[in-house]
Amino acid sequence: MSKKKPDKFVPQSRKQSNIQSLRSAVQSPLPNIKGAFWVGIAAAALGFLLYANTLGHQYTLDDFSIIKSNWITKGGLKNIGLIFSTEYRFGSWNSVGSLYRPIPLTMFAFEWQIAPDKPMLGHALNALFYALTGWVLWNTWRRILVNYPPALIAITVLVFMAHPIHTEVVANIKSRDEILALLFSTLTLRAIWEFIATDDLKWLFAAVLSYMIAMFSKESSLTFMAVFPLAMWYFSSASGGKIAKTTGALLVPAVVFLLIRKHILDAQPYPESYSILDNFMVETKNQGERLASAFMMCGRYLWTLLLPHPLVCDMGYPQMKVVSFGDWRAIAGFITYVGMGVWALANLSRKHILSFAILFYLSTFSVFSNVLMLIGTSYGERLLYIPSFGFALAVGWLFCKIFKINDLREVWNPNGKGIALWMAVGVLIAAYSLKTVFRNGAWYDSASLYAADLPNSPNCAKLNYHNALETVRIGMDEKESIVKDVEQVKRGIECYDKCIELYPQYHDAYGSRGLAYFRLGEVLKNPEEQRAAWDKALTDYQESLKYRYNNSEVLSNMGKIYFSRGQPEKAEEVYRKSVEFDPRFVDGRRNLGAVLAMQKKFPQAIEQWKEALKYADNKKSGILYFYIGSAYKDMGQPEKSGEWFDKAYAVEPSLKK
Repeated sequence: MSKKKPDKFVPQSRKQSNIQSLRSAVQSPLPNIKGAFWVGIAAAALGFLLYANTLGHQYTLDDFSIIKSNWITKGGLKNIGLIFSTEYRFGSWNSVGSLYRPIPLTMFAFEWQIAPDKPMLGHALNALFYALTGWVLWNTWRRILVNYPPALIAITVLVFMAHPIHTEVVANIKSRDEILALLFSTLTLRAIWEFIATDDLKWLFAAVLSYMIAMFSKESSLTFMAVFPLAMWYFSSASGGKIAKTTGALLVPAVVFLLIRKHILDAQPYPESYSILDNFMVETKNQGERLASAFMMCGRYLWTLLLPHPLVCDMGYPQMKVVSFGDWRAIAGFITYVGMGVWALANLSRKHILSFAILFYLSTFSVFSNVLMLIGTSYGERLLYIPSFGFALAVGWLFCKIFKINDLREVWNPNGKGIALWMAVGVLIAAYSLKTVFRNGAWYDSASLYAADLPNSPNCAKLNYHNALETVRIGMDEKESIVKDVEQVKRGIECYDKCIELYPQYHDAYGSRGLAYFRLGEVLKNPEEQRAAWDKALTDYQESLKYRYNNSEVLSNMGKIYFSRGQPEKAEEVYRKSVEFDPRFVDGRRNLGAVLAMQKKFPQAIEQWKEALKYADNKKSGILYFYIGSAYKDMGQPEKSGEWFDKAYAVEPSLKK
């Protein structure tokens, strides 16, 4: 039996002499393809133009925990040591985490330093890096797939750039980690191909360096350790020994990253645990239920790639609940994914390009599937960003198969079928592009995102919670932290009611509803109504602490009620608990200092404020400087108070009266 040849799109009857140079080893130069340069330009331009309407957007979703509310990021590059030595969200909350992504965090810190609280810079850089990714994808895969029709690679890259599933990645500044991971992993592939072609070690070094950047951008870059050898096996003439040597070299940055990450995460006091609100699969009773639920969601991911409508930022509990293999969605997901994997492996020896596309998708999606291990989320469209390139490659293959494209030189009019081919491709890209542009509008800010997505995931408790936060925020004067629209805040409270109805143990919902009641009480004129509002707030705080006893923000908010009711000793007690559970909690230390100062315990108050300065941004630093100056003044030490007042006025001139 004769050995099957790799799938190459070239009919067997065609004279091999004319294309022998193109089918030879990857060391041969690229063919002179008409318009090749403009394909890269088109991909980059498409990527930027599709997201140009995000440049005026605000911070959204995870942008707050990573940028706007993160004291490490807001400290600029002076905190670079902390960025590389702590967990990803160390600067935003006191809980442990399992993420380590110092390179994007360093970029965000630098951006805040040169343009504080200006999201336009972050959005512009996301769009530019995405555009650069389009350019790099074309130039890299044109080099790798030298034996395939250029139209296939062009279709793949353009479809990838237009796909609406990427809106969460590009429109959400925080998700630059995804963009950098793919960009530098692709640059690694480019360097690998140059090393195979030239045997020049500088290219191997470049590949190692590029992959190091990818790894330190996002942990999931590790999945490219499967993609690299697969690509070399499928598309190069490199020997098994050279593939092993190259792969071994790339293991170095992967191992270095994993060891550093392990060292940093092991220093945390306890391992991270996932909430049912983050990943509903934590409530599975056995492995069968976990796998069934995971395959159900895998099917949902694939369906979203095929038909990206509607798009939604969250589909958590109880919108999605645990299922068994008695659920048709679990069976469909299992059959689809196992079938894809079996077919791809069966065609591994044939080096079929569709086989590679499937393996690319499965490899890069594997860590997000919840099949191999539970992760911190059950659904996130951003997780399809890198895997979607495998999908786009399959789409490119399908178009070329349908139109019988086998021309190895021509991009725009292969085999004289350019008009029909590009009209069909153009319809798909146009549909994707329209969906992308309109979906970007939902990402303008958090309020618009949750309002847009809630109808498509109405029973997601977490989505309802964030919508409640935004509903209350609209009714607040954020600068003064007082209610400006009572009815709007009441509507927000009703939204919190829905959260708690969906998940009665939702401690954050109780805590935030309690704060809304407290804010209402502050503006109510009737003493009885005020007392009733604060009683409800206190009840909610206590309920929240039942489910999370060490919630520093809730404890601090309780202190405000005790302080307002003239119970400074009780307020001091809960404030001390607040900063004990979260030593980096600036507001807790500021409030504790205020209570201590009111009780004439000035040295203790100053100690709390000075400690808070270690973690405060400029705005809060100004207030803390002013408090310290006031305390020294009240202690009868004007010579000390003056220097602190000067610091306060330098940071916040409005404090000078």
